[in-house]
Amino acid sequence: MYIRELADRTGLTPDTIRFYEKLNLLQSHRPTRRGHRQYNDSHVAALLQIKYIKAMGFTLKDIQEKFTDWRAGRLTNTEKRAILEAQLQKINEAAAEIEQVRHYLQKKIGMFPD
Repeated sequence: MYIRELADRTGLTPDTIRFYEKLNLLQSHRPTRRGHRQYNDSHVAALLQIKYIKAMGFTLKDIQEKFTDWRAGRLTNTEKRAILEAQLQKINEAAAEIEQVRHYLQKKIGMFPD
């Protein structure tokens, strides 16, 4: 498949896919005679994995450093668990802050009667 179909299947833009390739997060097959990159279902799976890892709050740098080793099998289960636990802690802290902001906004909104 070409990059446009890959983009459609993953919900990412072609520019994002090219950027991930530049960061070596995704490897495309050799270009065709016309210079077009070719992709397959393994590329769809890899991009969706990156997308979900980013949704968990990990940065692209985290993905480059930690998840490249993860996918290559260079991390122990203990190391994998530590990575995920640390990220869960960050998310819990961010959620607590958002909850405080939500309460603040509700209080402010209550100050302006209809």
